[in-house]
Amino acid sequence: MSGLTPGVVSDFWQYMLHRYGGSVIDKRSASEMQLVGALLGSLGIVDKDSFLRHYATTIGHRIYIPFEIGLATADWSLWGQIMVCTHECQHIVQYDDLGPIKFAWQYVAKTAGRARLEAEAYRCQLELQFWRTGQLVSAHELASSLKSYGVTDADIQVAETILRMSGESVKRGAVINPTSRAAIDWLNVHVPELRAKAG
Repeated sequence: MSGLTPGVVSDFWQYMLHRYGGSVIDKRSASEMQLVGALLGSLGIVDKDSFLRHYATTIGHRIYIPFEIGLATADWSLWGQIMVCTHECQHIVQYDDLGPIKFAWQYVAKTAGRARLEAEAYRCQLELQFWRTGQLVSAHELASSLKSYGVTDADIQVAETILRMSGESVKRGAVINPTSRAAIDWLNVHVPELRAKAG
């Protein structure tokens, strides 16, 4: 992938973490994530091993990731690492905007709140992928990924509607999420060749 190197990805993460006051922890070896994974598995929401290997998780300002930044794997491409960093930093913004108690209540206690917060963060993927390719990620595909978050079918439909409406704005040039704006500004300076050519 021309222009996107391990060093660029590492620099991007450093920039975003500094900007949003985040820190990174290896999810695979974090004892608290082992406990969360076991709980989610026992509730039938998501298998523990899948949770630890295939999902990034943000609690407050701590981003738990199951990969080494800048090291591409079958599950985590370099571009995927750029997108997940932006997505997880959006959760930090939500946490700061709502406050810890309201954020936790919205995310943990209410499936509709969790779906809405995730849909907003998934908008980062819409915005970054459009910048990169000039094409929108399918709103249905993004919303369907919420099935593993323990939400209802109705929640998924609402999330899909949010993402579809966001997509219409993104196609017209809007960048809604603050973390997407920060990411795109950085990418435009450091790897402008990755941006989709107009027309």
